Amino acid sequence: MPDLQTTVPDGPTRAAVLRLAASVEREDGAPPLSDQAVASLASPAVAHVVAHAGGEVVGYAQRDGDAAEVVATRAALPGVLDAVARPGLLVWSHGQRSRLVPVLRERGVEPVRELFQLRRPLSDLPADPPLAEGVTIRSFAPGRDDAAWLAVNAAAFADHPEQGRWTQSDLAARMAEPWFDPAGFLLAERAGELLGFHWTKVHPDGLGEVYVLGVAPSAQGLGLGNALLVRGMRHLAGVGCPTVLLYVDGDNPGAVRLYEKAGFRRFDLDVQWRFA
Repeated sequence: MPDLQTTVPDGPTRAAVLRLAASVEREDGAPPLSDQAVASLASPAVAHVVAHAGGEVVGYAQRDGDAAEVVATRAALPGVLDAVARPGLLVWSHGQRSRLVPVLRERGVEPVRELFQLRRPLSDLPADPPLAEGVTIRSFAPGRDDAAWLAVNAAAFADHPEQGRWTQSDLAARMAEPWFDPAGFLLAERAGELLGFHWTKVHPDGLGEVYVLGVAPSAQGLGLGNALLVRGMRHLAGVGCPTVLLYVDGDNPGAVRLYEKAGFRRFDLDVQWRFA
């Protein structure tokens, strides 16, 4: 049984958790922790459980309200899950090969949400769709655009359980990441009003990502979603990404159709599970 600690991880412990996550990713084929979980590794606003055995970090769980993420060696996984399990808890498994899937199924935990990972090559992009009259696109300016972006993000994702809750701290944590590049964070505006955005990401292996794509409710019907999507993908192609991925909720058929029409195909699956 591993030794469990529930304090905020210090620097060396956070580094050990990230090394563990990288090891699990190599074995399971997908990152076991979301960007939100990684960004919150040092946050006192979430609950942390760190499992040690033989002087090594062998497991980590993070609980934010009623949602949790877990990474662990196969041997430590049951004990780490036990440390955070409670009725109603939601836990993510990332990727179809996630070691969490068989363990959760054995315990009778029910899947309640699916998040599709879609991918497409960047070698055959269509021409940039035309923009509505008066609409221009530029790059995000850190510090200057933060408040306006947070407001549009909250409005665009008002019904989304994670994205719509972003705060300035969440934004600052992403901007502090080594992958952050404002040149790939595209904003659509008209007469100084922010209407939509496409935030792209380049992974260490060169894979591109549609990190967040959103349109203000007041700008629906202007064709901005597709216009921003194509321009963001063109940026990723321009910096050398051969392929782009994105995540979309399985219960959002409109978004799935938009992306499939744009050439994306299903590649992997994340699942959220609820403890009874």
